[in-house]
Amino acid sequence: MATTLDLVIAIGLAVVCGAFLFALARPKIDPREPPVVSSPIPFVGHLVGMMRGGPMYLADLSARSRNPVFTLPILNGRSYVVASPALASHVQRASKTLQFDRLVTEVIPRMVRLDKRTTTILRDAKADEEKRIRMNVRVIHDYIEPLLKPDKLDEIGDTQLQHFNDFFDTIKDGQQVDLYHFLTREVFVASMYSFYGPENPFNLHSELVEEFWKWEGGLVLLMLGVLPQLTARDAYYGLERCTEGFTEYLEAGRIKGAYKMLQLRQKAHADEGISIPQQARLEVGMCVGVGVNASITSFWLINNIFSRAELLDEIRTEIRSNAMVTSGIIYANALRDACPLLNSVYRETMRLIAPLTTGRYVVEDTVIADTYLLKKGMIVQIAGGALHQNPDIWGPDVNEFNPHRFLYHQFGHKTNADGSVPESKSSQVHPAAYRAFGGGQSLCPGRHFAQLEILALTASMVMGFDLLPPEGSDRVIWDPPKDDKKFPLAVTKPMRALNVRMKRREGTGGLRCVLGVSKSFTELKSLDALQNSTEAT
Repeated sequence: MATTLDLVIAIGLAVVCGAFLFALARPKIDPREPPVVSSPIPFVGHLVGMMRGGPMYLADLSARSRNPVFTLPILNGRSYVVASPALASHVQRASKTLQFDRLVTEVIPRMVRLDKRTTTILRDAKADEEKRIRMNVRVIHDYIEPLLKPDKLDEIGDTQLQHFNDFFDTIKDGQQVDLYHFLTREVFVASMYSFYGPENPFNLHSELVEEFWKWEGGLVLLMLGVLPQLTARDAYYGLERCTEGFTEYLEAGRIKGAYKMLQLRQKAHADEGISIPQQARLEVGMCVGVGVNASITSFWLINNIFSRAELLDEIRTEIRSNAMVTSGIIYANALRDACPLLNSVYRETMRLIAPLTTGRYVVEDTVIADTYLLKKGMIVQIAGGALHQNPDIWGPDVNEFNPHRFLYHQFGHKTNADGSVPESKSSQVHPAAYRAFGGGQSLCPGRHFAQLEILALTASMVMGFDLLPPEGSDRVIWDPPKDDKKFPLAVTKPMRALNVRMKRREGTGGLRCVLGVSKSFTELKSLDALQNSTEAT
């Protein structure tokens, strides 16, 4: 899971560049600024390239330019693109003059179509002058980050896992599904239940689930704002219907059943004078952070495991040995702490499907690494796609799925020529090269919950089911092509359906994934062995 603030940057960056830079006079480029990469089409060439090629456009430019940071002339201004892990670290550390929240406050109003008054409140133009923290930053630091730390996840973690357990109980043996639709909708619905409570709009009005995904799927066109009722009709009306659902939810006081983090966030909005209908729009935006990224990642992770028979066997053995308290219970915390191969596959999956581009607005002239000048009023982008696709960072198999790439370290290792993964520290990848959860100010506070829910859902699928060809077919057509030509909400979607038949594995009826208790996994295994011995006696 990534926060709304983090996710919207990926889809809105090209639009925001245009909005910010169009009104600016184009000053002469200072020789200390990063090298310029020109486009054959002046003014709009790079903007069109980003809209057509998505994050991979920046990756292609980076591969051609071979510069650690470069300048893109866009409209009447320019944008800086960082494609070096070391420089990405410098950008992240310069948070006072390279601000993430300034950029976000330009994106969110376009994303959920806020009115002018609410937009003005969010932008809080005098905050820098008065040396105050903006509301959206205060909400993240005071409410969201503290309540999404690993030691605070018991409440929503238990609710999420119970929802998954109940869901799997309803699956009929031999049921045929479009795996992408099947998994994304369950994770989304479960997340809404966990975060917004049982009386959330999607639970009371199930038709809003598909309305939400219509909005999410058309956000780029919607944010352009050119006759959206016509050019982004599904997204426009999807947003309006979800807004109506959340307006009803807030007016009825159902937010009292939400996770405390969201109650405090809503109160902060109300205290700033934001009306309920406008709060409702902000809640729709929040649903992107708590419901979309993990949904799609779960699909790709399960595809990557089940499509490789040897890997599937290895993962099953690891879970059975290291995370199953009894034959029918999976200990979710052990999936995180005691299943290194499963976690490596998870992180490798994210590397390939999450080309997250995080941006900063330059509020003062800033020199990074004592070398490159970034001019006030411009935008600097850390190009996750370029970093994730760089063979100099990851090795010659950079474009291939390697399940062992993160086996020895959470930030990964550069592979050898044959694709093998060395354990030596010298081959460890720079921490800032892995952008699946952003970094610095934009580091996703929900990454711990995302890991919990994604690994739990995956383990339940792996241990509980075989995925067989649908009726009338002799094989499952795994690995659908990725729709990586579009700016995603951090995670890339598949371009076709993946149809499978779900067959329950023998002896797995009643399988449960639980968060766990205070005792360690070793203690639980010992207690289980003692109990079995006593019962046998």
